[in-house]
Parts: sequence; structure tokens; C-alpha cells
Amino acid sequence: ADAQNCRFTQYNTIHKYSRLRNVEIGDYSYVNRNSQVYSAQIGKFVCIGPEVLIGLGEHPTADFVSSHPMFYSINGGGFPKIAEKQLFDEFPTTTIGNDVWIGARAILKTGITIGNGAIIAAGSVVTKNVEPYSVVGGVPAKHIRFRFEADQIAQIQKSAWWDKDLQWLKDHAADMTS
Repeated sequence: ADAQNCRFTQYNTIHKYSRLRNVEIGDYSYVNRNSQVYSAQIGKFVCIGPEVLIGLGEHPTADFVSSHPMFYSINGGGFPKIAEKQLFDEFPTTTIGNDVWIGARAILKTGITIGNGAIIAAGSVVTKNVEPYSVVGGVPAKHIRFRFEADQIAQIQKSAWWDKDLQWLKDHAADMTS
């Protein structure tokens, strides 16, 4: 694994060949093999599958005549520097809530928000925010269903179980299966 400018917490696992840049990752969260994560705030209990791409950056699609970074970026790249200051935010923060599962080979656009408890199907291309406890999939990803009824989602969100200590989690493990 290759990590630069990252903040890890307890019980994180970053598997082989993964690359993280400017990432904060919450307790018990992991990133599987060959994944790349840039400029992201990741919650607790997040499961990121293999070959997932998150927040790889953007190019301007309007306002600039060219989408080439030499005209708006000071972030290297091996080409002559024309921009004297950063003129476009290439890496807005991608926010991933708690207890999120992101399936293999999913791609998440830079700067979106994935709500608590969401599931991203393998191979999906997520271009928009995902609601809490929503299951999304496809290219582009679309809402498939909610994992629970609205009142159950509200109850789980209110419980904020992901902020409890390890002893609480052990004592209430049976509650997590029903």
C-alpha cells in the first residue's frame, strides 16, 4: 500500500497495491487490493472492495476553453506551468459516511457524498450523492432500493452505533443481526 498525507484511526486495513492520497479513514474501515482513494473523508466501518476508484480528480467542463491542467493547475504533471495560481479545484473532498459498503470496481466521482449505511454495487459508476441506507448500482448508478423502512433508518441513524466503544459493540453484537 502507498499512503501520503493520510490520517488513520484504529483497526484500519489497507491492502496491497492500494494508493491513498489526502484521506482520513475512520475506525474499523478497510480498503481492499488495487484501490485508489484521493481527497476523501471516510467514516467508520466502511468496506471498500478491490479495484475501487474514489475521487481521482476532475477537469473543468465549462468556463475554461481547454480542459488541460496546464491552464488552471499548479499541481505538477511534467508540462510547462502557465497558471500562476490554482484556478480550479481538481480534488473536492469525497465524503463517505459510516457503515458503507462499496463493491469491487466501483468508481465514485470526486466531491460527492455517500450517506451512512449505503451500499454501492460492484462495477457501479457513482456520479451523484447517495442517500443514507440506499442501495445503488449501474452506470451511471441509480437508486435500487432502501435497505430498511424510513422509521428504521431514522432509528439506526439516531443510535449512531458506529460511535460506540468496542465493549458496547461486543455487548450488543446480537442486536446487529436483527
